[in-house]
Amino acid sequence: MFRRNFEGRFNNHRGHMMNRDGFDFGKGFGGYPGRDRFFKKGNLQFIILKMLKEEPKHGYQVIKDLEERFKGFYAPSPGSVYPILQMLEDRDFVSISKDGNKKVYTITDEGETFLNENIDQDEFTKRLEGFQNVDIKAMEDARNQLRDLFKEIMLAGREAMEDDEKKAKFESFINETKEKAKNLYKN
Repeated sequence: MFRRNFEGRFNNHRGHMMNRDGFDFGKGFGGYPGRDRFFKKGNLQFIILKMLKEEPKHGYQVIKDLEERFKGFYAPSPGSVYPILQMLEDRDFVSISKDGNKKVYTITDEGETFLNENIDQDEFTKRLEGFQNVDIKAMEDARNQLRDLFKEIMLAGREAMEDDEKKAKFESFINETKEKAKNLYKN
């Protein structure tokens, strides 16, 4: 039922980075913005419904609350959130009231029933809870260090291709580095 309710044109949320159990790691660490999915199909809709169950919100609050839950590591664009909110309204999972010129979204009984029927299928939410304990600053620092390292390796590799002795040293360096990296995560 979960998939059926979220199939269709509203599943085009594009994010970056993060495929395992709710996250989509796509093309690798960091990925290419706009090409990899941050969420699997349906997960962003599901988490928005859960947020609206906590309290009614307007669209901007949904975006800011998602950013806060991910400690600033991820913030969906209005172009991904507002179509989802419209889809949730179309499916009668949320109702809309006006607060000045803002639309306030409130989960309906049908939306709550949907959440309760699909709670066991929501692997993403289980992973999101684990994400709350991640040190985002350390992750960002590691990503920046890896980016800098990759840049240096690419420059060294380009230089090494011009000389056989440098090429042999470079290949040895790469093989040693791969082995050291494997030992880090195997131990």
